[in-house]
Amino acid sequence: MPYQLKELGKSLRNTLRCEKHAKQRVETARKQAREVQTKNRQLSARAEASRRRLEELEQRNDVLADRNQALTKRLSRVPVQTQRAIQKAISAATSRAAPLGLTLKQGGIITDEARDMVRELVAIHDVPVLSVNGVVEAVSCAAGLEVRGSLSVRSVGRIMLEGDVAATVQMVDEVTKAKGKSITLSSDSTTHKNTNYQSHHITYTCPEEGRGVTRFAGILHEVNHTSDTQLNGWKDLINQMYTVYNECMGTALDWREFVEKVKGMLTDHAEDQKKLVRLFLEWKQTCEREVCGERALATLPPDDITAYAWKMMQGILQDAGGPEGWEALAVEEQNRRLQHARCTLYHEIGVENFSLLSQDEKDATDFFIWGGCCMHKELNAVKGADVAMTAWWQANGIEPPILLMNHDNTATASSGSSTATSHAIHVSKRGAVKALDLTGFVFRNTNDKKGQQDAFRYYLEAQLGYFLPWPDTSNTRYQSHCDGASMWLVYRPLYIAYLEIIRDRKDSRTLTNIELNVFNAFRCPKTVEEMACLSMWGNCIGHPYMRQVRGKLRGYSNLLDLGPLHSKLTDHINHVISNVDLVVASNATYQTATLDGKPFERPEAFYVVQAMSHDTTLYPHFRSLLVTFLRGALNTLTRFTTEFAPDGPIAKSTPMERQLARMETTNDMNEGALGTLRVTMRRAPRMSLTQFNARLKFKKNQTGSWMQSFLSRKSRKYLRNKARKLDASGIERKRRLAQVEYDRQLVQKHREDDKRKAKRKSALTAKFDAFIRWHRRFDIAVPRAKDLPKKKEEKLVVLRNAVTRYTTGVTNLGDAKMDENGEDRGL
Repeated sequence: MPYQLKELGKSLRNTLRCEKHAKQRVETARKQAREVQTKNRQLSARAEASRRRLEELEQRNDVLADRNQALTKRLSRVPVQTQRAIQKAISAATSRAAPLGLTLKQGGIITDEARDMVRELVAIHDVPVLSVNGVVEAVSCAAGLEVRGSLSVRSVGRIMLEGDVAATVQMVDEVTKAKGKSITLSSDSTTHKNTNYQSHHITYTCPEEGRGVTRFAGILHEVNHTSDTQLNGWKDLINQMYTVYNECMGTALDWREFVEKVKGMLTDHAEDQKKLVRLFLEWKQTCEREVCGERALATLPPDDITAYAWKMMQGILQDAGGPEGWEALAVEEQNRRLQHARCTLYHEIGVENFSLLSQDEKDATDFFIWGGCCMHKELNAVKGADVAMTAWWQANGIEPPILLMNHDNTATASSGSSTATSHAIHVSKRGAVKALDLTGFVFRNTNDKKGQQDAFRYYLEAQLGYFLPWPDTSNTRYQSHCDGASMWLVYRPLYIAYLEIIRDRKDSRTLTNIELNVFNAFRCPKTVEEMACLSMWGNCIGHPYMRQVRGKLRGYSNLLDLGPLHSKLTDHINHVISNVDLVVASNATYQTATLDGKPFERPEAFYVVQAMSHDTTLYPHFRSLLVTFLRGALNTLTRFTTEFAPDGPIAKSTPMERQLARMETTNDMNEGALGTLRVTMRRAPRMSLTQFNARLKFKKNQTGSWMQSFLSRKSRKYLRNKARKLDASGIERKRRLAQVEYDRQLVQKHREDDKRKAKRKSALTAKFDAFIRWHRRFDIAVPRAKDLPKKKEEKLVVLRNAVTRYTTGVTNLGDAKMDENGEDRGL
């Protein structure tokens, strides 16, 4: 029983423990159920929020899609709407009572915009003055604008003069701001209708563009071609530039500052140009000393300045003859003497200060370089080579090329007179250059009414399929003769055939004298040999040299940097002289034959000459002629490249100095300006030189854009006033009268010189007659007075013979049988 109770108690405790554990498990399950239920509620809420967010996004996406579609449709309608708006605006504008228009004048004054337009039309686009209104009207009509107002011929002329004044102000402004504070000058001259014209250009580093630019300073009419007159032209031009600039800008710049900045001049190689450079350098140094002295005087103490002024006034009064003489002088003369005395004083002080500088400082102050145009170097080299080639025939005793006599000499030579024939042959020319000149007269005459002209071009087009004009040898274009020689060699059969056509299409079946000369020259082997020399020079040296110094692909832009190029040029010519096979051998190529190692300018001509060099039967003299030609060119180049001598100023200068004195490699700017003048004067013979300068300055100097950037309304008002003054000044009449006055003074001087010469000659002749009469008294060999010759030279011979007989004892005074007048005494 106790055992049972024990087991029952144990069972009861187990039951209670199991019940407790069950209750705990139930409570844990309930707790977990509650947690799961809470988590489910949270997940449900989150799911609901996500569902609502998704719905919102779907709704927003639908809205954006609708908006995008609307924008796409609106964008597609934009071009149509724009066109409709333009048409509506045009319709509205054309339907108004007062349509849109171009207003040329406001308050009776031509607007600045209209003035700019006129200058662009006339100077840039070459619209004639009489056509300006018509062009403006036509363009405005095409744009649907009504032109309000009109422009008179005088107004257009004055507007162009405003451009001239603006170009002058522009140059001084740019020179003042120029980098490096240095400039170089260039000039050239020509004669048109027996009147001298001098072109001027200024080169400097433009502050806006940062590179070297060359500005056209104008063409001046000069009464003669002397160096002094050309220097005075530069002086007047510089003084006028600074006067106009100071008036326009309200400044007080000194024109001598311009002269100080000049570091070199570019001209051709004529002696008058070299003298001009020397005169300009002397004037430049004088101006520099004056400026230096003036600046030095301004820094001195007042007592020293007073002493200098007192010394100067003492000299002035002494030259005038005292105070009374000074008071008697006119005011203008007093001012002139005062100015001269001040300049003299400044110069003395400047010279004194200059002497205190070191040698390097002196050299830097007086640094000035002259350069010669490279085009003239090549041109004169060919001329010198032709002279040497022409002389080679006679020097070697070989019959030269066929003689090319003009019509008169041909008739004279056939007249039978030996003297006349010899003279006709002596004055006539022969050779390649003469033949090229005549060919130019026949195929491309400067007078379009003479020669073959277009008929010759049509013939070549039919034969070759394209136009091939003859080089402009009649106008002596640069390298035209070398190019003509190349064409001569390549197309010689065509030219001969065409000359035969010229002959056979005439009723007389004959050629004119000039045509016959050309025809005979084409068939002369020795002329062909000279042509080959010219062609070879052009292909191997002339064109390669010019490619380096001019054109868009040139290797140099500063003449002063061409020393190595000219050394290379002379070396190349020497190499060809020592070994002609470099250019004529069968394996010769442009790498060895040309100066720059680049392809030939006219390869077909080179290969023709190359083939000729191997035909020693027909062309036995070609190699010797080519060597002589090159030697003549080399000798001439040596004379025309003296500025690049090893001990010359260019060789001694530093790269910085050469940059300071930067100048163009050729004088094409001035050559072109003068050529433009000649063409313009033929096209518009009544155009004044002032108007020509105004148009060309505005065009070449890009003055229009400068005016837009730098000129104020006040400055433009000055341009208008200055242009009216220039127009009313009668400057063209003054320059014409100045030429007439110079000619009158020159004629008067010559006539006075002739009178003095005649008087001296008469006095000398009278002395001769007296001496001859004295010898006639005892020398019967002396002619009687009526038998004496009339010329002074012949009377001198008679007198010399009489004196010889007297001094040798053949005659003496004891033999006198004549009276004092040389008449027979009757003995």
